[in-house]
Amino acid sequence: MSADKKKTGHDHPRDSWVLTGPWAGAWKIFAGIGGVGLVLSAIGYTSDTRRFAFSWMFAYITVLAIALGSIFFVLVQRLTSAGWSVTVRRTAELFGYGVLALIPLFIPIIMTMGHLFPWASEHQDAKGHDAGGEHGSISLVTPAYAQAPAHGAAPGAGAPADHAAKHAAAPAAPAEPHGNGPEAKEHAEHQAHAQIHTELMAKKSGWLNKNFFYIRALLYFLIWSFLALRMLGYSVTQDTTKDPQLTVRAQAFAPAATFLFALSLTFAAVDWIMSLEPTWFSTIFGVYYFACAVVSSYAVIILVTLALRTSGPLQGAVTPEHYHDLGKLMFGFLVFWAYIGFSQFMLIWYAALPEETTWYHNRWDFGPWAKVSMAVLIGHFVVPFFWLISRNFKRNLGRLQVGAAILLVMHVVDIYWFVMPNYALGSNDFTFSWIDAACLLAVGGVYGALVFFRMGKQALVPVGDPRLERSLHFQNA
Repeated sequence: MSADKKKTGHDHPRDSWVLTGPWAGAWKIFAGIGGVGLVLSAIGYTSDTRRFAFSWMFAYITVLAIALGSIFFVLVQRLTSAGWSVTVRRTAELFGYGVLALIPLFIPIIMTMGHLFPWASEHQDAKGHDAGGEHGSISLVTPAYAQAPAHGAAPGAGAPADHAAKHAAAPAAPAEPHGNGPEAKEHAEHQAHAQIHTELMAKKSGWLNKNFFYIRALLYFLIWSFLALRMLGYSVTQDTTKDPQLTVRAQAFAPAATFLFALSLTFAAVDWIMSLEPTWFSTIFGVYYFACAVVSSYAVIILVTLALRTSGPLQGAVTPEHYHDLGKLMFGFLVFWAYIGFSQFMLIWYAALPEETTWYHNRWDFGPWAKVSMAVLIGHFVVPFFWLISRNFKRNLGRLQVGAAILLVMHVVDIYWFVMPNYALGSNDFTFSWIDAACLLAVGGVYGALVFFRMGKQALVPVGDPRLERSLHFQNA
């Protein structure tokens, strides 16, 4: 029997670990979804540019997390010289490779920066006031929860009437109240907020400016592309050469690569999510987004490999033993996600600094977002925690699949909760838009098309890895 026809210990031919039949054309389905999404997104851009800007950012950050989490999975396996994960590593390598599709998809974010980032808006004057009246974003002078609707802002962009009556910012060139009554006190508080926030933005101007933003974005993409291509390159080349030195090189490359990965992800989270609300502070937010990325990528790896295993291409390569470990890792990082989220909330609540609490005011003080916040707490932690805590559930592939699906859906909700409150700060009238779904279809479709197109170009399992047999015969303790 030739080497290509060699059987594994599971009596399955290695040359069958490729995409065939309907799976070979899976990339076309994703391309079609992405094409429809792009057309609808273009319509959304022309009909409501500002809504499109936030919808696209939400979709982009959602999919980017999956790509970055997949890169992290590969780096960890290389760092630890893991043998058990060889048969599932190629799937993660390919989903990490998909980060290349996100480079051109960043262009709409650049095109709509003035709508997304208050610091990048040409309608903001030197002190952060809305000079043009069309930006409709958060004023840099007062906290989001203290905003009245800006002149010319989109409907629902301001606080409710009763809330605004109590906390609204003073109008332009207000008459200064006299005496020591409530109006004078209110005026003094707003003046203090104005001074603090003006000083904050002045201090951040060296970082939050367009030219430096472009340079950093380019650097992030260079790092992620380099990591994705290098890790996949080692693995695919080894399929042909069977050179064990490629495994050694990949392991030697991993420590420095992990350092670059951690820095780039953290700063990207600050630039692309935190600076939507530029006066907000959180030193832990980069880790928060990292946790989102890892949990969502494990969910995707589990769901995709299960689908490929059920339909044939990965039969004999991925077993319940592998899924047990994947389930344990997904569960562990779910708990880590909850720990980081709670730590951020607890520290901000305890400190009670206005420039920090504003983020939670926007997500708890107003009707629709309070409900989404509760849904994230229950759906992203409580339900999956009790669903996945059992060893039997992790080894039951149907139940594990359900748990992974829940976490993937809640990942989308979680990122929506990160991004979209900045579209209509302090609004009780916020509603879901078809533009949100269109952008998610566009970004997810294009990303999936590249991943599955590349997946059809080589084996789904690293057949040249010297630890393949160990992975095929892996038994969980």
